[in-house]
Amino acid sequence: MNEETNSEELLPAERRQQLVDWFKNNQAGTSQDLARMFGISVSTIRRDLDLLASEGLVKRTHGGAVSIRSRATYEPSTDLARRTALEEKQGIVREAMRFIEPDQALLIDTGAVICHLLAEEIAGLDIPLTIITNDLHVAKVLTYKPNIKLIVPGGACRFGSFSLLGEPGLSFLADIRCDLFFMSAAAIDEQCVSETLLELVQLKRAMIAAANKVILMADSSRFMERALHKTASIEAIDTIITDEGLAREQIDKFPSPGPQFITALMS
Repeated sequence: MNEETNSEELLPAERRQQLVDWFKNNQAGTSQDLARMFGISVSTIRRDLDLLASEGLVKRTHGGAVSIRSRATYEPSTDLARRTALEEKQGIVREAMRFIEPDQALLIDTGAVICHLLAEEIAGLDIPLTIITNDLHVAKVLTYKPNIKLIVPGGACRFGSFSLLGEPGLSFLADIRCDLFFMSAAAIDEQCVSETLLELVQLKRAMIAAANKVILMADSSRFMERALHKTASIEAIDTIITDEGLAREQIDKFPSPGPQFITALMS
């Protein structure tokens, strides 16, 4: 879409078809970015996205929308992920923080912006904690905090990400026990949690095995999808924190007994 195109001049049906075509080649967009690209007002793009969501063509987020298509191999860039469903992720992190108590040992996942947001909130605490992570951004945020014992198990840094994968991290994780694992996921359905990268799956499985309780943090756009590699069955997850975009009828598809669902409200 040429940024100079003024889509306000198009018939609404034509404009929405162009929007549908755009989402066929792009996973997500914010209302502000889409309004600028399509040369229309933010209020108009919001109405268009609401209509497309009601027709099942996109999934609406608080700040924009995501496409409905397989997550089998798709990975959004870190920059795009930081701008997609940001308010939802912030609300989820606020709920996750309620589980943290003094003197706990916490595992923080790698490869997701929501984990970075969690680390930024933890950095503001003054209680004693042990944090174990294989995410370089998380580690950087929590460095030089006198109340935090920071452990980075190590591994090879995956190009284009903050993730340390493989050994020696996997061997280290096999010998530890933590109170909580704050986990992320590329995709979640009623049967399993899944990822696009096998090496990331191996790391997450080791973290699940090392934790007394697994808390999955994921915005609603991640649900009812499946990526290429199964990480764990849904029964391995103790608590799922998501946003209001996940409908009650979707939650009801998950096994019972199964994970506890917590819905984060927008501030």
